[in-house]
Amino acid sequence: MTTKTATNAEAAYKIWLGHTIQCAACRTTPCVTALRLGRAWREARR
Repeated sequence: MTTKTATNAEAAYKIWLGHTIQCAACRTTPCVTALRLGRAWREARR
């Protein structure tokens, strides 16, 4: 994993985590945005 990839993965994770903390819908069930952000994070880790 390159430094750029690691940085992108970390940024994607922080965005995903921040969304799930702030989103009222995520407190009961994952919303569509959280699902997309989670997929983006998993892709960035590859």
